[in-house]
Amino acid sequence: ASELLELGGINLEDIKAPECFFVEQKLKDRVSIPVFHDDQHGTAVVSTAAIMTAINRVGVDILKVKIGQIGLGAAGNAIGKMLMGLTGDTVLGSDLSEDAVERFVRDGGVKSDLDEIMAKCDIVIATTGAPNLIKPDMIRKGQIIFALSNPNAEIDPEVALKHGAAFAADGKSVNNVLGFPGIFRGAMDSNAPRITHEMLTAAVDVLVKMTPAGELLPYALDKKVHLEVARAVAETAMKQGIARAEYVPYLNG
Repeated sequence: ASELLELGGINLEDIKAPECFFVEQKLKDRVSIPVFHDDQHGTAVVSTAAIMTAINRVGVDILKVKIGQIGLGAAGNAIGKMLMGLTGDTVLGSDLSEDAVERFVRDGGVKSDLDEIMAKCDIVIATTGAPNLIKPDMIRKGQIIFALSNPNAEIDPEVALKHGAAFAADGKSVNNVLGFPGIFRGAMDSNAPRITHEMLTAAVDVLVKMTPAGELLPYALDKKVHLEVARAVAETAMKQGIARAEYVPYLNG
């Protein structure tokens, strides 16, 4: 652990659930630098930004809808937790793994199943890795569907739209490279010891604000987006009182 303390931050990648949760927590317990599992939190930030863009386009108030998360692995668990933190409401969650469901319930979610989520939820996010899991006749008019599994989604967005969805997108539209570069830059610029929910939410807000008209998310190669995410993350760390260095914007990107 003493050697790890010299690093600026730790970005975890491609560690499957449930091991990823244990590895991340062990590192957080042992070091005072940011530890970030991109498959969880990077995906959650970018997915949440895409969801916010979609509901703004459709004209839905996220505080007045029911949200369901199908698939509670690394990405699904983190997306559900971020949405609960954002709305202050519970999210219905389902997974074939009882351990995954129990973990989600401990984090504030509500145990559910595919049929109930499709019947009750206005916004449905799926991260199961199971192609064509969502059948066309499950779609309700006006639903917002994010079927994020790659390379094959739980339902094709065009099929979902044809059967009444107000908005539908797949994983090809949601690239988590929009999240971690700026989040890490902001955390290190402020020398924050950790990355908080509020810092992640600040990144979401920037991505939503910088999304061009007609698009779901900003362009991943737009350096201004990453610099703005970094600024928002660093300033949030300062407001929270956890920054250990005076924030100087990184302008050499």
